[in-house]
Order: sequence, then structure tokens, then C-alpha cells
Amino acid sequence: MAGVQDRELFSSILEEGERSALFSSQSKIVKDHYGGHWVHFFYLRVDGEIARVEIPQWVAQDESLLDLTHSLVLDQCRRGQGYPVALAEAHEQAVVTDADRESFWQLVESLLIGEHLPTPTSAKSFSKKTRWV
Repeated sequence: MAGVQDRELFSSILEEGERSALFSSQSKIVKDHYGGHWVHFFYLRVDGEIARVEIPQWVAQDESLLDLTHSLVLDQCRRGQGYPVALAEAHEQAVVTDADRESFWQLVESLLIGEHLPTPTSAKSFSKKTRWV
């Protein structure tokens, strides 16, 4: 059914608080990089919206963990008026400092240099920013 989005399909099928069957991610990134840690997902209708909930394979294979995940996500969404409270809190508390940002870019540049790939700054500039041991 080309052109039909998942949320459109499931909004006509799922009742409030109900989840869909489990699906396995067909993402190329998952296939190429996750190895045995396959990603599964289900759709959940909460507050009239359709949410996609992704879970690791070990949760998908255990019915009690799957049911618990469903219950917890639903509870969090209801408490957060449609958005999980835990995610809203994490978003509010997530702070990236200038030092964090600088460390991140130094790491990225060192990995690029290690792979002999071009970097956004010159080797001289990178050398000045990194610590010598």
C-alpha cells in the first residue's frame, strides 16, 4: 500500500491504549551495525496519537517484559499528557557544555584523522587544541 503511512493505518485499527503486533526493523543501519541486537517495534495508540515504540530483541522475546514495556510507556504518556514524562525530564536536564562540545569535536576529528579522512579544521589547528602526553 504505497503512500499509506503507518500512523494512518494504525489510527483506524488500534483502540486507545492498545498496541499493535511486533515488527522487526528492516533498517539498513540496524542490519549493518547492530549484529545480534536486532530492533523490534510496535505501535501504540495514546491520547489519539500513534506512537512507535522501539525495543531490543531480548525484550521482544519475553512476553512479560514486552507487556511491562507497553504498560510503562502508556503510563508515562498518560502522566505526561501524551508524551512520556521520563523523556520530557531527560530533555529538560540534558545540557551540553562548551567543554563537552569541544571534547566531542576533538574526538570526531581524531577519528577522521585516524581514518585519513578530511577534517573541518587543519592538522595544525587540531594539534594546538589536543593535549600532549
